Amino acid sequence: MTQRTSRPARCRPSTLFAFCLGAACLQLSPALPHLEIGIFLLLSAAAVILRWQVATLPAALLMGVAFAAVAADLHLRRQLPMDGSGRSGEVIAEISGLPERDGRDWRFEARVRASADFPMLPSRTVRLTWYRSAARLRPGDLWRMQVKLRVPNGTRNPGGFDAEKRAFEKHWVAQGYVRAGEAVQIGSLFSIDRIRDHLSQKMALALGPERARFVQSLAIGDTRNLTDGDWDMLRRTGITHLIAISGFHVGIVALAGAWLVFGLYRVLPGLGLMLARPQAMALAAIAAAWLYAGIAGFAVPTVRTALMIGVFMTCRLLMRQVTVVHTVAVSMVVMVCFDTLALLSPGFWLSYGGVLLLLLFMPRSAEQGLLRPFLRAQWVCTLGLLPLTVAFFGQTTLIGPMVNLLAIPWISMAVVPLALLGSVFAGMPAISGAIWQMAAWLMEVLWRIVVWAGQSPVAARFVPEPSMVSVLAAVLAALMLLMPKNLPGKWLGVLLFFPLLWPKLPDVPHGSFHIAMIDVGQGLSVLVTTRQHALLYDAGAGRAGGYSQGGSVIVPALRAKGLERLDVVVVSHGDSDHAGGLPAVRESIAIASLQASEGALPGHYRRCRAGSAWTWDGVEFRYLWPDVGLMDDDNDRSCVLQIGTGSHRVLLTGDISTKVESLLAETHASALQSDVLFAPHHGSKSSSSAAFIDLVDPDVVLISSGFQNRFRHPNEQVLRRYQERGADVVNSADIGWAELAVSPDGWSWRHRERIDRMRYWQRSVTEVAVSDD
Repeated sequence: MTQRTSRPARCRPSTLFAFCLGAACLQLSPALPHLEIGIFLLLSAAAVILRWQVATLPAALLMGVAFAAVAADLHLRRQLPMDGSGRSGEVIAEISGLPERDGRDWRFEARVRASADFPMLPSRTVRLTWYRSAARLRPGDLWRMQVKLRVPNGTRNPGGFDAEKRAFEKHWVAQGYVRAGEAVQIGSLFSIDRIRDHLSQKMALALGPERARFVQSLAIGDTRNLTDGDWDMLRRTGITHLIAISGFHVGIVALAGAWLVFGLYRVLPGLGLMLARPQAMALAAIAAAWLYAGIAGFAVPTVRTALMIGVFMTCRLLMRQVTVVHTVAVSMVVMVCFDTLALLSPGFWLSYGGVLLLLLFMPRSAEQGLLRPFLRAQWVCTLGLLPLTVAFFGQTTLIGPMVNLLAIPWISMAVVPLALLGSVFAGMPAISGAIWQMAAWLMEVLWRIVVWAGQSPVAARFVPEPSMVSVLAAVLAALMLLMPKNLPGKWLGVLLFFPLLWPKLPDVPHGSFHIAMIDVGQGLSVLVTTRQHALLYDAGAGRAGGYSQGGSVIVPALRAKGLERLDVVVVSHGDSDHAGGLPAVRESIAIASLQASEGALPGHYRRCRAGSAWTWDGVEFRYLWPDVGLMDDDNDRSCVLQIGTGSHRVLLTGDISTKVESLLAETHASALQSDVLFAPHHGSKSSSSAAFIDLVDPDVVLISSGFQNRFRHPNEQVLRRYQERGADVVNSADIGWAELAVSPDGWSWRHRERIDRMRYWQRSVTEVAVSDD
């Protein structure tokens, strides 16, 4: 009797998953070990795995940490160095990916081919914006461009989008904008991105840009024409995973490729003399999966599925038995080794998490028909991925499972096959156009239902930013609730969901308040919360019909703090970097009272006046400026608001100049002293006079400015003036969100985003602002 040999410990799924877990843990680190230490740990862990089976799992975990550290270090070394940030120069670059047109502006990736001004950048990818350009950018085209580049950067706030992480994940080594450019060479028609762009244009021509947007997304992964409203509705109804090509769609394409070969062998049986039909079907499935993954832009879900199909079919070609779990583990390791930074993508965790949940909790019996397994799969993925969904997106959908019951078969079995079939006949406009029209019509019918469902007030629920502990507790809760019915105490898992879905919010004592400088780049926004009230002072930058810090930064931050209503919003004056974000805030957050300086806003609002005051929860709010009719300049009409409790106060000054500072010194000399000062006009040289600083005598000065902004804010002389008087100067460009607690006993720091949540990919060098040369 032959005894079956067991698989070596280093090849078991548990070992492979341990390696991936180690690589994932590294992504939480605030800093990386030295490259030499990382290489030493990597080699040591590999030696342990080869020599001592008993230590395989901890060694694999350490190996994953070391491998990810080495990979991350090597990528960071490729980025634009800090001393080169803010410089201008010439590059010859190839347009890559799918360039995005936003009004008159272009946003695109470019692979640098040559540059004398940036000798460290050739063969690396940069992210560029070309404002007000009539140029036609196509993937693969070569351009000579005059650019200004800086290190990847973004605002940092609770619940906010991490632009630096996004740049790191996408391998962008620099970001910037184009000043001028000329085409050097037209790209090859056979590049994947060129083919994708060509197909996208054909769909737009056949359907019109608005009707084509979902067909483009589902066929080739082109989401450029999806609006913010579309994405919001997709999130509210829980079907985002279907629109940006899902792994299930790759599986359909692979199966279609295998069936096509099967039919070909039935028609031409002589092909079996050259290659056996099972092997030919396996090769066709692999080729079809990877071709579709390429057409979809190698998105994480498509690559994951293509890898799984590749591993499974390769084992079939080699006549080796392999389990589905082992296939998933191998594909995950290959993904991590090929692109370790994919671990930073929510798609990686949602994609692999969904697959592993289905493997663990789907019944093995084949005698349950089609409906019960489909419903069970919906329940498993909805509940199992709920903790990750809340952690990544700060919201959960309440109607998602019901919408998915209709959307999954509708899109996967009807819309996607038609969209792909039309792409196959793209060279025959009459045929492809008719097929795409049918796909677009089916999607429009579904979209009406989705919009109707998504407009329900109970469609989605925003959740305050969770802690890592609450997310892990919720993951454990989901696993408990998915266990078999006869497991004792499984329903106690419901209690572990409470910290995630109903977290305990900060308790502000009576007579105290919290004040936070929101990182809005070159602009200003300040959040003040007392025990039962909230005030927003300014709303950052924004422009009508364009980008708004109000919607992209402030609203997510307010929701992350559990705020659904603002008692008062104060707009200090009408400049766009203070008032531009207000419309987006008003669309998403209920506002009880709007106050602003004279002429700051259109429509009805309450004017702020010197001397007016109110008290919330034992905290006094008092306007010190403006006086009626004293100023013609918009900046000098800024609402100056002082907030105090006991003998400790905070002073918000808007964009007042030294002229108003002198008037305040005359009228409120004894009342100006404040522990915390928001520097007038972002620390510009037109403000912060020595006399004014002496009267305020702040312990800490908060300056809201953009990283390397063209206004050179804050001014070096102003910084020196504050520092010479012993004030601690904090710049949002360096710290991000900065929050303090103020009570009758004094003030203290509560949270500084770039310090308390530092990650290794974030810039850590404080840079003085540079001018726009």
